[in-house]
Amino acid sequence: MDKIKHGQPEELSVIAGDCPVAGGTEVLSRAAGRSGELVLRRSGADMEVVAGGTFLISSANAVSSAALITAGLKYLEDAGAPRHGIEALIGGLGLGYSLDTALAEKRVGRVTVVEYEPTIVDWFRTYGGKRAERLAACETAACARVIVGDVADVMRENPCAFDLVALDTDNGPDWLVRESNAGLYDAPGLALARGALRPGGVAVFWSPERYDWFAARLAATFSQVKEVTAYDRIGGRSHEYTMYVARREAD
Repeated sequence: MDKIKHGQPEELSVIAGDCPVAGGTEVLSRAAGRSGELVLRRSGADMEVVAGGTFLISSANAVSSAALITAGLKYLEDAGAPRHGIEALIGGLGLGYSLDTALAEKRVGRVTVVEYEPTIVDWFRTYGGKRAERLAACETAACARVIVGDVADVMRENPCAFDLVALDTDNGPDWLVRESNAGLYDAPGLALARGALRPGGVAVFWSPERYDWFAARLAATFSQVKEVTAYDRIGGRSHEYTMYVARREAD
């Protein structure tokens, strides 16, 4: 079962001390993280992050990462949400593709991105290129902010605060980066996401495949659930991913 994520290659400068390893992979940086060792590496044309020995994200994930945002915005539009000033919360910075998509949307008024690993935030600011520059400009304009912490805590502390909650903290609900993230996909965790939404708001969950049990769990918490398919092109092959889009009922 292939659970690779996807995207477009990014030009990166290699830092001092980097050396090629077998298989065409180049380690750009290593650091001790809150979830274990973090590795930033370039594999062929793509950049990848590994956390605690678990694959986290690749620049080959750009299309599905963008779909995490566009699928949610489309569902908000269909539900008659405001056309401007949308408040978005993103769980998981990764390589910044979901964030960059949200920042480019004129309908979005402000984006809050929560990243558990401070090193990943540092790597993004160093290696993120134009995406990092756009984030910095939006931070200066007070339309974006980065929080280092647990997205569950942010949702808990901000009830009815967001129109869009987009979660990509793991490789889907069945392949976790850290075991404590299981709480984001159980009934209390889904209720937490619902509670962070304004009436009529939507939560979106990235997944490498379809899970009937997760769709049923979402349907028990939200008023409407939709599955949106996204495709990444990796190694000349098309890989299918699912965005679970779940809407909170309007008042």
